[in-house]
Amino acid sequence: MKRHTITILLAFVAFIANAQTASNPGWLWTISGNGLAQDSYLFGTCHGDGISFTDEEIYSITGLSEALDEAQTVFFEADAKTDEQNGSNEELKQLYRRIINPGPEYMMPEGVFYKPLFDSVAHFNEVNKFMSYEMKDVEYWKKTPGYWCIRLSMYAFAKVRMCRSVDIAMYEEAVKRGKETGGLETTSSVMGMIMSMYTDTKYIDTLSMKEQAKIIYKLVHRMNNDSILQFPKLHEAYLENDTCKFNQFLGEFEEELTKMNIEDLGNGMQDKKDYQNEHLLRERNEHWVPVIKENIAKRPCLIAVGCRHLLSADGLIAMLRREGYTVEPVTKKY
Repeated sequence: MKRHTITILLAFVAFIANAQTASNPGWLWTISGNGLAQDSYLFGTCHGDGISFTDEEIYSITGLSEALDEAQTVFFEADAKTDEQNGSNEELKQLYRRIINPGPEYMMPEGVFYKPLFDSVAHFNEVNKFMSYEMKDVEYWKKTPGYWCIRLSMYAFAKVRMCRSVDIAMYEEAVKRGKETGGLETTSSVMGMIMSMYTDTKYIDTLSMKEQAKIIYKLVHRMNNDSILQFPKLHEAYLENDTCKFNQFLGEFEEELTKMNIEDLGNGMQDKKDYQNEHLLRERNEHWVPVIKENIAKRPCLIAVGCRHLLSADGLIAMLRREGYTVEPVTKKY
């Protein structure tokens, strides 16, 4: 599945694609008007660059620490406490179990072996070592290469999320300051959509096992070299607190992707962008707006979500403005 070779790359940068703005407002915005007794805040986080953020880096963003002080409740995309209360954690475990325990269609046919599928013994050895020690599955060869294309992409996605993202750091600080926290949705709901994207096998099922094995090697080799797990330029661009510079980075990054010689890169990227824009962004934003409206009417809140959710015609800023709110960027200090 050629387009699955870039799934993990796209998952990391999708939230910055197509973010258009006439100025450079940064990631922190005030929400006022429309009958609100007190201002609330909207903040765009970064949770996909594979590098841990420090408190010093995060709170160098103008006004963020003050906004956190003023807010009575801090809302994130999902909240661990809320997930535990509503049983979402068990739903998430069930989702993972369905991926980890594949059906018979993903079991290797009798008499077909992994080693001959690879272009060289060195390629096979690298994959064999990774599967045995990193994936901890010494019987990985019982499952088809197509299955492992999916699992390896999900593994890399999960590994990146183990870093200290802006969201995690802000959650820790909110708890430290005694703030109430909440989630705009459950973890299982968003993970269900993400897993649907990862487990779409319509294309991979058309490839031969030898072609699938090539994809496995590319994924493993890049993970061994951290080339798809860390994005230092994205990290730096986010901390510039400048949306235009962030967009410039995206253009440069897509040029780097094309140099990786991944077949059908352009078509694969567009497929993923279309899915993400429709399901992971617009649909979720529409679901969040009523939750945000209900809560900011009661008390000052800080809404912290991935920065890709803020901008564009389907972003939270535009949606809240259409609801009658005044949404303005916090002025930068120079």
